[in-house]
Amino acid sequence: MIISRTPFRVSFFGGGTDFLEYYREHGGAVLATTIDKYAYLSVHRLSPFFTHRYRASYARTETVLAPDEFQHPLIRECLLYLRIRDGMEIAHVSDLPGRTGLGTSSSFTVGLLHALHEFRGDEVNSEELAREAVIVERERVGDAGGHQDQYLAAYGGFLRIDFSGQQRVEVKRLAAPAERIAALQDRLMMFYLGTEMSAETILREQQERTTSNAGTLADMRRMVDDAQAVMEGDADLSAWGELLHESWTRKKALANGITNNDVDDAYDRARAAGAGGGKLLGAGGRGFLLFYVEPERQDAVRGALEALMEVPFAFSLEGSRIIFRTPE
Repeated sequence: MIISRTPFRVSFFGGGTDFLEYYREHGGAVLATTIDKYAYLSVHRLSPFFTHRYRASYARTETVLAPDEFQHPLIRECLLYLRIRDGMEIAHVSDLPGRTGLGTSSSFTVGLLHALHEFRGDEVNSEELAREAVIVERERVGDAGGHQDQYLAAYGGFLRIDFSGQQRVEVKRLAAPAERIAALQDRLMMFYLGTEMSAETILREQQERTTSNAGTLADMRRMVDDAQAVMEGDADLSAWGELLHESWTRKKALANGITNNDVDDAYDRARAAGAGGGKLLGAGGRGFLLFYVEPERQDAVRGALEALMEVPFAFSLEGSRIIFRTPE
C-alpha cells in the first residue's frame, strides 16, 4: 500500500490571472500558501480473487473492470494518462470537504498521480506532478479554472507563482522572515459557509469574459507585487488586509454569482467588527471566508460571525509527499 498526503491551499492575490486565456497574452502571477489541511490518497494492488479489477472509494464506491469505466473523471483520467493496467484499489479521505474553494480537486489529482507514480516505481518531481495535474484536469477532463492550484499542491509553501506568455511557470518561495510569516498567520481567520457546490459555471463564465475583464485582472496582477512588497519589507502588516479588501472588491466583478447576499452580509459584519479585509475562497457563495484581523479584534469578529464555523489553520511548507509505503 502507498499513501500520499497533499495540502490544500489558500489563495491571496492574483486569482484569475492564472487562467491560460489571460496569461498566455498578458502574463499572470499569484501569491498563495498551502495549509495544514490535506487530501490523502492510497493505492493498493488488488489481489486476483475479486470479480472486479479496480475499486475506488471516495464519497461513493465504484468497482469496475477497466479504468475507462470509472465515472469519477479524475480517477479515470489519471489511470488512463499513466496507462495503469495493474488491478488496484484506490481510497480517498480528506480533512475538509471538497468544492469549497481550497483547491481540493487539484490536491486530489496531484495526490493520486503521486501515489500512482510511486506504485509504478517512478521518480517524479514537483514540476512534473503539477504539469501532469494540469493536463489531467484542464485538458483531459476539461474542467474550467486556472493553473495555480496544481502547482501549490505539488510544491507546497508560501509561494509566488508567475505564468508567462510562453506558458512557462516559475515558482518562488517568498523571501520573508519566518517571524513575519508567522505574524501574518496569527492575523488570519477562516470561517466555513457550510455549502458545497461546483463553481464550474462561474469559472467558465470568467474564462469567457477574459478580454472584457483584462483591466481588472491587470490590477489584480499588480496586487501580487504590492502584497509581496508588504511581506518582504517592513510596512505595517495591516496593509495586507487593505489589499485583500481591494482584491475582493475587484474579484466580485469578474463573473456573475461570485458572491451572494449571505456572503456580502457576513463580510460586512466582519468588517464592522474590525476585520481589515478579506475574501471568499471560492465562488458562488460557497466555501470559506478568509479575513485579516488584528489579534485584539478577533473575538469581536468571532462574535459577529457566531453562526459560522471557524476553521483554525496553519501554513504548511510541504507539498505532496508519500507518507507510507509497504514493501512489495
